[in-house]
Amino acid sequence: MLNLRHGIYFIIFLMPLYLWRFSICGIPTTVLEIMIYVLFLVWVLNKIQKYYSSFPRRRESIATVIFTIITNKSNKILLIGILLLFLGLAISTFNSSDLKTSLGIFKGWFVDPFLFFIIFISVIKKEKHLVLSLKSWLASGVAVSLISIFYLLNNNLTFDDRLKSFFLSPNHLSMYLAPAFLITLILLLSNKKSNIKILNIKYLILLIIIFIPLYFTYSYGAFLGIFIAMIYLFASNKFIWVLRYSIFNIKYLIFLIIIFTIFISTTVIKFDQVINSNERSSFHSRLMVWNASVEIIKDNPLFGIGPGTFQDVYLSYSEKFDEPYLEWAIPQPHNIFLAFYLQTGLIGFLGFILILFWFFNCRRDEAMPRLYRQVINILMIYILIHGLVDTTYWKNDLALMFWLIIGMMIVSHHTKRI
Repeated sequence: MLNLRHGIYFIIFLMPLYLWRFSICGIPTTVLEIMIYVLFLVWVLNKIQKYYSSFPRRRESIATVIFTIITNKSNKILLIGILLLFLGLAISTFNSSDLKTSLGIFKGWFVDPFLFFIIFISVIKKEKHLVLSLKSWLASGVAVSLISIFYLLNNNLTFDDRLKSFFLSPNHLSMYLAPAFLITLILLLSNKKSNIKILNIKYLILLIIIFIPLYFTYSYGAFLGIFIAMIYLFASNKFIWVLRYSIFNIKYLIFLIIIFTIFISTTVIKFDQVINSNERSSFHSRLMVWNASVEIIKDNPLFGIGPGTFQDVYLSYSEKFDEPYLEWAIPQPHNIFLAFYLQTGLIGFLGFILILFWFFNCRRDEAMPRLYRQVINILMIYILIHGLVDTTYWKNDLALMFWLIIGMMIVSHHTKRI
């Protein structure tokens, strides 16, 4: 069990290794996928060993372990949501115009992270294990940030002077760093040991390290997601919870105000584009993508178009609009909800909505420290807010993050404070 937990922390830390791609017997895969398969195999063997060593005591099969957790009374809505999501995804995949691409996405962005999700909810049982999972995520963000700062210092930027590091775009980098930034921020604000200066300084330094490359992505969606997530944090606690632990750390609170001032000032131009909708603005381009997406949905309301086929279908709809597209290379519709509807159909989309409904309405274990419940909530809020203007799921690492957050919420129901 100890090795399995270490495997979980290791995979969380190395999520960016999905970028290391290769093929096995002609089947495309990634280092991240192979790590998940190896961990899943070890987990299965572990369960088989326990199953046979438990005789003549009551045996529990792997399926029993999984469904005991997921079909818990408070998790039934989640189970229905998952079943609908995968059913809609399967139907949409087999109705796809590019079956090979759709099957690859089915495997890499749904089956693989779901396998990790199963291992996570089966192995992570205690509060300290959940904390180590979050800190592994934080450490991954710090490592990526340090590498990204190296790219920044070498002026390795995009044509519009944005930082993308080793990711495919600045938005991809921002979507990876923002959750780690939020985790660090909350740990800094909620540090009960406010008299231990070293711990506070550590989190402050880590926050700055992540903030630097995140800022230079100039990602409006990431800044908006972080801002709304923090508003939720303060509003849901009426400022009391945060101030109770921050009152002894006013300098850190001032530092955070400076950070958000920078975020807001960075996005002034973007807000102006939203209001005025300039002809060449990125927002105007997104409006065109969203309009095309709605038209595609009208023509494919039930089964969608199949995972990974959006760009080809989107381009085929260009003749339906008088105004030429501003962008042509659009693999996803810049909106997480449109992406799910288009690529999993109505059934899959309803499953996705049910999962979110369960997430925000499920019973919280009061024994679970409020801090960690807040972290889990805020990470999902960030994903959904940023997901209004970007596709914060349809990528290997982002998909794994989504199911990791769902897994953390399940674990928070029955975690032991040890």
